[in-house]
Amino acid sequence: MQYYNDKTNRQGTYFAFVAVQLFLLLIVYGFVYTSLVAVKLAVARYHLTFMAYMPVVLALIVYPVVLYKTRKMFRAGKRLRATGWMLGWASVIIVALYAFLSQLIRV
Repeated sequence: MQYYNDKTNRQGTYFAFVAVQLFLLLIVYGFVYTSLVAVKLAVARYHLTFMAYMPVVLALIVYPVVLYKTRKMFRAGKRLRATGWMLGWASVIIVALYAFLSQLIRV
């Protein structure tokens, strides 16, 4: 007979959380890569400086830090808050990159 084990449940939920983090990291980095290509085209077409890359590079650096902080939050027992922060920051970064590109490439 198998007994209820809280430690096994914690490990399983942590594994699922990390798997979702990796999936979201791939999604966000897909948008970051697309943004880098779009900025490269805008720099070539509109003769912009290297500063046009800064928001995209900032998003590239910030999201792994957010994932690290949410992983620490998840381990501290704040599971729902960590999931909300992880999903929220992913959507904020994607929308911010879209807004930046729409302002950068004006016709």
